[in-house]
Amino acid sequence: MPSLLLPCLPSSRGIRRFALAAIAASGALISSLSHAEPWFEPVRLGVAAGAGNDAAMARLEARWDLKRDLWATSSQSLRLRLGFEASAGVWNPHGSGGNALGDLGLTPILRLQGAGPSGVFVEAGVGVHVLSRTRISDDKVFSTAFQFGDRVAVGYRFGDALDSELALRLQHYSNAGIKEPNPGINFFLLQYSARF
Repeated sequence: MPSLLLPCLPSSRGIRRFALAAIAASGALISSLSHAEPWFEPVRLGVAAGAGNDAAMARLEARWDLKRDLWATSSQSLRLRLGFEASAGVWNPHGSGGNALGDLGLTPILRLQGAGPSGVFVEAGVGVHVLSRTRISDDKVFSTAFQFGDRVAVGYRFGDALDSELALRLQHYSNAGIKEPNPGINFFLLQYSARF
């Protein structure tokens, strides 16, 4: 059987050519990016805490927002922005038999906001999360450690020196029916963040 696969594999000469082309393309890309304006605004660091019916949660967040708007009105009074968030959190289950568990996540976030450094915003995102275990408590067990995290939030940008924000967020976790049982879990969170 292995001999049948050998004709499909590229020759070592082909692999070397591909590797050299990849190195050259990477070098050209890195060179062009080093002279270009950065794509992202300075990192935004935040903390969020809250609870739901089944557990309490606290998490640290780091977010990178694109410098350019995805869309804006001609007057720039309404803008659609894109950001990427990495998070690490801990859940403390309410039910019996539950111990704290960890949560790592990556989430792209769409935000609708006005012009200027201060004002109200709304945002939504769907990301991926990995939990340290599937058993939340005696009453709640997920079938997979992999979960999708859906969220909607409303908040206010203060326009101060740190570009501080305060937001109220609804966060839902489930595996989207990949495997049963899929009970899902919801949290209401209060989030504070600032740029550094």
